[in-house]
Amino acid sequence: MTSTVPANATATAPPPESRQKTMLFCPSCGHESSVTGDWNVEQTDDGHAYRCPWCHTVISSRPGN
Repeated sequence: MTSTVPANATATAPPPESRQKTMLFCPSCGHESSVTGDWNVEQTDDGHAYRCPWCHTVISSRPGN
C-alpha cells in the first residue's frame, strides 16, 4: 500500500528526544528543566510552588491534591 503526500506538504524533523513536553522555563534567568527536574518544590498553604534553583524566582504554583 502506498501513501500519498500532498504536494504542498513539507517534511519536518521531530523534536529532539532530549526535550520533554513537560518543561518549565524561568522567565527571569532562562533556566529550563523538566517538571520533575531540579526545581525547588515548596509546600504552600494553597498547594505547591516551583522555584528556580538558579535565581529563586517562583515560576509556577499549583493547588495541592
